[in-house]
Amino acid sequence: MSFLRRRVDAPAAGPAAAPDPARRLSRSERKAQKSEQAAAAELAARISRAQRRLAQATGPLPVAAPRRSSEDAVPSE
Repeated sequence: MSFLRRRVDAPAAGPAAAPDPARRLSRSERKAQKSEQAAAAELAARISRAQRRLAQATGPLPVAAPRRSSEDAVPSE
């Protein structure tokens, strides 16, 4: 019973008092968000192309021979 009384007497706090996280964006806000996303996508594409060109220009990376472990260095007899 005390739980119910505390709940009823408690001030309206929590999710009801918080601003609505799912509010609709205005048209100008949607347009701004869309242009930001387009700019981010264009930047990502430019970075990807630059990385691909750099990889093609430098060729394959050299492969280093694996180091011998200490067990292989000392022949066991």
